[in-house]
Amino acid sequence: MSKKHPHDKSDQIFWGLLFVAAGTILLLQRLGISDFGWTMRHFWPVIVIVIGASKLVHRDTIWAGLWLMSVGAWLQMVTLHVYGFTYQSSWPLLLVILGGGMIVRTIAGAMQRRDAEEGERHV
Repeated sequence: MSKKHPHDKSDQIFWGLLFVAAGTILLLQRLGISDFGWTMRHFWPVIVIVIGASKLVHRDTIWAGLWLMSVGAWLQMVTLHVYGFTYQSSWPLLLVILGGGMIVRTIAGAMQRRDAEEGERHV
Protein backbone atom coordinates (compact mmCIF):
# COMPACT_ATOMS: atom_id res chain seq x y z
CA MET A 1 0.00 0.00 0.00
CA SER A 2 1.47 3.36 -0.96
CA LYS A 3 1.85 6.04 1.66
CA LYS A 4 0.17 9.25 0.47
CA HIS A 5 0.46 12.61 2.14
CA PRO A 6 -2.14 15.36 2.04
CA HIS A 7 0.62 17.60 0.61
CA ASP A 8 0.82 15.62 -2.64
CA LYS A 9 -1.52 18.07 -4.43
CA SER A 10 0.71 21.03 -3.56
CA ASP A 11 3.65 19.08 -4.96
CA GLN A 12 1.81 18.61 -8.25
CA ILE A 13 0.92 22.31 -8.37
CA PHE A 14 4.56 23.25 -7.74
CA TRP A 15 5.87 21.03 -10.53
CA GLY A 16 3.10 22.14 -12.86
CA LEU A 17 3.98 25.80 -12.31
CA LEU A 18 7.67 25.02 -12.79
CA PHE A 19 6.99 23.31 -16.14
CA VAL A 20 4.72 26.15 -17.30
CA ALA A 21 7.41 28.71 -16.41
CA ALA A 22 10.19 26.71 -18.10
CA GLY A 23 8.08 26.15 -21.21
CA THR A 24 7.17 29.83 -21.42
CA ILE A 25 10.81 30.89 -21.09
CA LEU A 26 11.97 28.41 -23.73
CA LEU A 27 9.13 29.36 -26.09
CA LEU A 28 9.92 33.09 -25.79
CA GLN A 29 13.55 32.34 -26.54
CA ARG A 30 12.70 30.15 -29.55
CA LEU A 31 10.42 32.85 -30.96
CA GLY A 32 13.23 35.39 -30.62
CA ILE A 33 11.22 37.56 -28.25
CA SER A 34 13.71 37.30 -25.44
CA ASP A 35 17.18 35.90 -24.78
CA PHE A 36 17.48 33.92 -21.57
CA GLY A 37 20.83 32.39 -22.44
CA TRP A 38 22.86 34.74 -20.26
CA THR A 39 20.43 34.31 -17.37
CA MET A 40 20.53 30.53 -17.61
CA ARG A 41 24.34 30.44 -17.85
CA HIS A 42 24.67 32.51 -14.69
CA PHE A 43 21.67 31.46 -12.61
CA TRP A 44 21.07 27.77 -13.43
CA PRO A 45 21.83 26.73 -9.81
CA VAL A 46 18.61 28.46 -8.77
CA ILE A 47 16.84 25.44 -10.27
CA VAL A 48 18.58 23.20 -7.72
CA ILE A 49 17.60 25.62 -4.93
CA VAL A 50 13.96 25.63 -6.07
CA ILE A 51 13.85 21.82 -6.19
CA GLY A 52 15.27 21.76 -2.66
CA ALA A 53 12.66 24.27 -1.50
CA SER A 54 9.93 22.03 -2.92
CA LYS A 55 11.13 19.20 -0.69
CA LEU A 56 10.66 21.32 2.44
CA VAL A 57 6.90 20.82 2.11
CA HIS A 58 7.10 17.17 3.19
CA ARG A 59 8.38 16.35 6.66
CA ASP A 60 10.19 13.21 5.51
CA THR A 61 12.23 15.10 2.87
CA ILE A 62 13.16 18.24 4.81
CA TRP A 63 16.81 17.25 5.17
CA ALA A 64 17.08 16.37 1.49
CA GLY A 65 15.57 19.76 0.67
CA LEU A 66 18.01 21.59 2.92
CA TRP A 67 20.92 19.67 1.38
CA LEU A 68 19.79 20.50 -2.18
CA MET A 69 19.34 24.15 -1.24
CA SER A 70 22.83 24.23 0.30
CA VAL A 71 24.42 22.62 -2.75
CA GLY A 72 22.45 24.98 -5.01
CA ALA A 73 23.63 28.00 -3.02
CA TRP A 74 27.24 26.77 -3.27
CA LEU A 75 26.87 26.21 -7.02
CA GLN A 76 25.43 29.70 -7.41
CA MET A 77 28.31 31.24 -5.46
CA VAL A 78 30.82 29.35 -7.61
CA THR A 79 29.05 30.28 -10.85
CA LEU A 80 29.03 33.98 -9.93
CA HIS A 81 32.52 33.76 -8.35
CA VAL A 82 31.25 35.24 -5.07
CA TYR A 83 34.23 35.79 -2.75
CA GLY A 84 36.39 34.47 -5.58
CA PHE A 85 34.99 30.94 -5.16
CA THR A 86 35.77 28.38 -7.84
CA TYR A 87 34.96 24.68 -7.94
CA GLN A 88 38.58 23.92 -7.19
CA SER A 89 38.98 26.34 -4.28
CA SER A 90 35.64 25.94 -2.52
CA TRP A 91 34.73 22.24 -2.57
CA PRO A 92 35.79 21.82 1.10
CA LEU A 93 32.85 24.10 1.93
CA LEU A 94 30.55 21.24 0.89
CA LEU A 95 32.23 19.00 3.47
CA VAL A 96 31.66 21.66 6.14
CA ILE A 97 27.99 21.98 5.13
CA LEU A 98 27.53 18.19 5.05
CA GLY A 99 29.17 17.72 8.44
CA GLY A 100 27.20 20.58 9.98
CA GLY A 101 23.98 19.15 8.59
CA MET A 102 24.77 15.73 10.05
CA ILE A 103 25.42 17.27 13.47
CA VAL A 104 22.24 19.36 13.41
CA ARG A 105 20.15 16.41 12.18
CA THR A 106 21.52 14.17 14.94
CA ILE A 107 20.88 16.75 17.66
CA ALA A 108 17.39 17.52 16.32
CA GLY A 109 16.56 13.80 16.19
CA ALA A 110 17.76 13.26 19.75
CA MET A 111 15.71 16.21 20.98
CA GLN A 112 12.64 14.93 19.13
CA ARG A 113 13.03 11.45 20.64
CA ARG A 114 13.51 12.93 24.12
CA ASP A 115 10.38 15.06 23.76
CA ALA A 116 8.40 12.03 22.55
CA GLU A 117 9.58 9.98 25.54
CA GLU A 118 8.65 12.77 27.95
CA GLY A 119 5.24 13.03 26.33
CA GLU A 120 4.66 9.30 26.81
CA ARG A 121 5.56 9.55 30.51
CA HIS A 122 3.02 12.31 31.11
CA VAL A 123 0.16 10.37 29.53
